[in-house]
Amino acid sequence: MLAIERHRHHDLPQARREQLRALAGEAFDRFPIVRETRWATPDWTFLGTDDRGELACFYHLVERVVRMDGQPVAVAGLHNLITTQPYRGRGLASELLAATGQVWFSAMAARYGLLLCAGALVPFYERLGWQRVSAEVRFEQPGGMRTWTAECMLLDPAGDAVDPAVVDLCGLPW
Repeated sequence: MLAIERHRHHDLPQARREQLRALAGEAFDRFPIVRETRWATPDWTFLGTDDRGELACFYHLVERVVRMDGQPVAVAGLHNLITTQPYRGRGLASELLAATGQVWFSAMAARYGLLLCAGALVPFYERLGWQRVSAEVRFEQPGGMRTWTAECMLLDPAGDAVDPAVVDLCGLPW
């Protein structure tokens, strides 16, 4: 049974934040786009622990109002969904998302979930109800606006098809 905790990211102890950053680095720093991009600081962190309190999986979330086809839309930006090595292959990341996703749309009042990911991860997220979109995704970087070159996916809680032409993240990506 997975125990789930939700924390304001900045309220996590420094040691825990460093642990999560190291795990994210192990998973994603091999990708040039990850190493070359400045990322938003998460607003929330969701932790899944085993019955001994050991970290099994986690993800970060960014709350943001983005612009989809010029219209403001509140989103929950999924960032760094990771299952730690000893717990992989057990469906725990899917369980964590399933158990916490409604918080995004109720307590956080997000209209959609939004994530940026590598193409290899698209089938995993599609199984969880996420939709791949072909939108041009724009985001800020210290040197100016850039366009995301990997995949963008949206989660509509009603399961409706969503495919904006342009998504402006209105800040750093997550």
